[in-house]
Amino acid sequence: MTDNNLLLAAIVVFTMLVIGLVLTVLEFTKIQRDSEAKKAARNKQNQLR
Repeated sequence: MTDNNLLLAAIVVFTMLVIGLVLTVLEFTKIQRDSEAKKAARNKQNQLR
């Protein structure tokens, strides 16, 4: 492979790595937000009893 092909392959792989990292952070943020919302709903329901 030539240097240009290797550079292009490295750029593609690095870009996919960054996209995967961003999507993972967004997913864990969503999971945490949903968990906190469920906990708040449970606390509110327990206070009403």
